[in-house]
Amino acid sequence: MKNRQIFRIKLLTLTSAIFLLTPGLSSRAVETRPTLPDANCRCDLNDRFDPQAKMPRGIYQGQCINSCHQRSLRRLSAAEAAEYGIEPEAIAVANVSHQNQFWVAKILPNSVAEVIYQLENFPSPIPAAHTQLRFRFSPGSEVLLIPQIPGSPQSPVQLKDLIFSVEAVAVVGGNFDLVAGFFDNFAIAYRLVSLESRVQRMIIQDGNQVQQIQLNLTPAQKNQLLLNAITKSHQAGLTQMYNTLNINCTTEVFRIIDQTIGYHRAPHSEEEIFINAPTGEQISMLFANGILNQQAINQFLADSLDATQLQFLQEHIPTISPNALQRRGIKGMAIADLNDELKNTGGGGMIW
Repeated sequence: MKNRQIFRIKLLTLTSAIFLLTPGLSSRAVETRPTLPDANCRCDLNDRFDPQAKMPRGIYQGQCINSCHQRSLRRLSAAEAAEYGIEPEAIAVANVSHQNQFWVAKILPNSVAEVIYQLENFPSPIPAAHTQLRFRFSPGSEVLLIPQIPGSPQSPVQLKDLIFSVEAVAVVGGNFDLVAGFFDNFAIAYRLVSLESRVQRMIIQDGNQVQQIQLNLTPAQKNQLLLNAITKSHQAGLTQMYNTLNINCTTEVFRIIDQTIGYHRAPHSEEEIFINAPTGEQISMLFANGILNQQAINQFLADSLDATQLQFLQEHIPTISPNALQRRGIKGMAIADLNDELKNTGGGGMIW
């Protein structure tokens, strides 16, 4: 069994960063050294929560991270929250993404109604997907987004849903290639994003199918899961490195789920291997501009793997995570794909 697992990992490494493989959640995350804010990396002089982030390590160490589009959260103190009119009992977080801007979010306690596990599926010879969590809030307890920059002409916005998405972040002007995810090329951002913004990117721009699975969690677990996600995001900032093998979108989602429900893998049980795909602003732009496309990916796989290896991967490597949800006892019913949900509401933004 051990030799087989080693062989599988070696084969999968050949497929490069298109598939983010995770041999078990017990793997250590890549250690990084904290970096201090750098004014040269500032996106907006008026944005007090701009992380001014630099790449913590790797060949781009010390260069500015593209945090003008992707950021982790910043949990506000009571005094900071009061400046935005947010009461002490509410959760206040900055750097929530909506309509290409950053907002301060007011989240009421015990307001999460449902948690939905989303799989953004990428067309590929070998199944691949991006994993994220959708938090749906109770009627009357919607999230309030407040403009983050003082004096902004934007009005506050109410949202019924937020998406927790863990993504690779490159340096400003950085390039993405098919093997970059295996090395220290990207930082990692733990984002909260509006459903509207994710629909724009996943479905309207990239044309991907988004599967949805409702999670069987208690009301307390649903709310604690959101709190744990916010806490992880606040603590990590942009100081950690993305790594294909042990710190990617799926591993991080499951680490937070496991923390919330108290799940521990049984001793000597087979390690979980997750397959997913990198996501992020620059990566999406490469697809949108035709620089990186399915033909190029397929050609890369064809050049790298022979027919026997491709068949082996297709037959023996599991697709991501519904089985892992089942193993944890939290897999609920599959609900309509997000694409169909959007169609059923006329595509006019009614789901958010």
